Amino acid sequence: MNDRFQELDVFLRVADASSFSAAARGLECSPSTVSKRIQRLEDRLRVRLFHRTSRVLRLTREGERFLAAAHRVIDAIDEAEGSLGPSGTGASGVLRINCPLLLAQHQLVPLVPEFLVRHPAMRLEFVLSAAPLEPVENQIDVSFQNGSIPDSSMVARRIATTRWGMCAAPSYLARHGTPRTVEDLRRHNCLNFLPGSFPTNWPLRGGAELAAHELRGSLGSNSAELLRSFAVAGVGIARLSDMHVEGDIRAGRLVRVLEAFRAETETPLYVVYAGRRNLSVRVKSFLDFIDEKFGAALPGVQAVSSTTLPVT
Repeated sequence: MNDRFQELDVFLRVADASSFSAAARGLECSPSTVSKRIQRLEDRLRVRLFHRTSRVLRLTREGERFLAAAHRVIDAIDEAEGSLGPSGTGASGVLRINCPLLLAQHQLVPLVPEFLVRHPAMRLEFVLSAAPLEPVENQIDVSFQNGSIPDSSMVARRIATTRWGMCAAPSYLARHGTPRTVEDLRRHNCLNFLPGSFPTNWPLRGGAELAAHELRGSLGSNSAELLRSFAVAGVGIARLSDMHVEGDIRAGRLVRVLEAFRAETETPLYVVYAGRRNLSVRVKSFLDFIDEKFGAALPGVQAVSSTTLPVT
């Protein structure tokens, strides 16, 4: 069994570094030793885990599946060891968080005060952007991202899902009427994202069929918060995430429209961070807190069981 854990450790180091030489330096052994251990693991599993060329080392599809399973093993070991240590103590220092403005305002602002009470030696720095920032260059410890995750050496943990729907202010609907069909919607002022920022097609269901519709109006933006603000101001109809407009819906500032045509597709929300190995106490404390709070299903989001996966 010891040999299998050693093979697992070598595999994870090679996968993290995308290099036999870099993994060997961390293990204080020769690249040939690392190569032989990977070969032995592949022989035992009877699959090729890495594509090897003179210039590139990358995981095969089987390697990607094995990586996800290997990380679950490491997470279980970390959890077992952590259960014997002090809980919720020792977190200190600065944690830099990257996320969109709307998510910070509507999901994180209500939670952060409790986190700071639990960890008074921590300082949180929020770097807000519509698109995720490059983590190393911007010294980002943790970021929140939804939808598809680009290729990266980071790790993504799915913490919730949400749906997107159409909404408008009561004042707008009083002036222009409430759309009852997709064709009605084409005659309304639809507030949409600019191309390249978020998807601009509105997927709408007609019976059993789901079709994407390109809808535009007098205003576009790359900011979901700005579109939400203009919708609340009565400018037009916007299609936004439930997690971002749930408060406005409950307060009556916005009203859902064409609910019967809404796509059932759920968009995952991920918390993204650097590899699982040797996570700092400050990062682990924040991730544990987020798991706890999002596991309780916040307004506009559906909780999911904690799922950790490599960003692929």
